[in-house]
Amino acid sequence: MFLYENKLILYVLTQESLRLYPVVPFVARQCNEPFKVLDHTVPSGSLCLILICELHLDPESFPEPEKFIPERFLPENRVGRHPYAYVPFSAGPRNCIGQKFAMIEEKIVLSSILKKFRVTSLDPKDKVITTTNLTTKNVKPLRLRFEPRKI
Repeated sequence: MFLYENKLILYVLTQESLRLYPVVPFVARQCNEPFKVLDHTVPSGSLCLILICELHLDPESFPEPEKFIPERFLPENRVGRHPYAYVPFSAGPRNCIGQKFAMIEEKIVLSSILKKFRVTSLDPKDKVITTTNLTTKNVKPLRLRFEPRKI
């Protein structure tokens, strides 16, 4: 955890967590009109999968994409990033209607826990294995250490 302008920034922690582990790993959309990707034309009516989990690992938008670097979501570090490079709740007219509630809930839960405990993962990131279905889930339970904070 870090301080920025004397404030605890849960925002950047939650954004970076959702970048690495998006709740919904992909979304499907039907194309209303043809469009080009590289040298291929995608015809109207095609079903397209947007792999959010891969989009968030693009090294052009997120250097060192496998690392947990919350500072990349500070305002000065977001300048110039494509607005659709990070879409944890999808984007546009069909984005998640519950995204504001989810973010508020996540910040409340995290702040309540982090105010009282220092939390450490007992497993390195490469040992945390997730599976994708409709949502991202852990294959095995997360092993965490909770150490009480001195108040």
